[in-house]
Amino acid sequence: MKILSSGNPKDHTIASAVSKLFPYAEFASRATGYDLKFWDPGSEAHFRKQIVNYNVFINSSFICNGGQQALLEATHQEWSTNNIFGHIISIGSTAEWLGIDSMYPTYSIQKRSLRDRSLQLNGKHNIKTTHIIVGGINDGKPEHATWLELEHVASVIKWVLLHSCNIPLLQIEK
Repeated sequence: MKILSSGNPKDHTIASAVSKLFPYAEFASRATGYDLKFWDPGSEAHFRKQIVNYNVFINSSFICNGGQQALLEATHQEWSTNNIFGHIISIGSTAEWLGIDSMYPTYSIQKRSLRDRSLQLNGKHNIKTTHIIVGGINDGKPEHATWLELEHVASVIKWVLLHSCNIPLLQIEK
């Protein structure tokens, strides 16, 4: 497996837990020269050029204005074009069940859209997609101390990647 994960592994993020389980993984964040918002046309071109060097993409960072879904789409398109049989894992949120009733309705709607698109793309062009719905993570903020540990999310990612079955959707909570 050649893994690229969004997020900075030096911050208290899912990427930091992924780096512990997969020390050979590489990371896409501002700290590593990526601008995943794709607001600058060169940033999308850079991502597209790099993603073909991997066969696993962990789409773990929420990016405003549909950025996380844009990463899913770009990865799937590049792998399809280049005949790469890979696995895209996107991290969702239990907020996607709330929609407009959420405290953050735009966030909820974007996560729901990401889930739906991930499910639509699963299995097309021999590319697996998995959407993991996560119920609150302990990101180091004191008010989140009782939430799901980052290592639990990373261990589920590893389990999905090593499993012989296709797992398009699952949810974990503490």
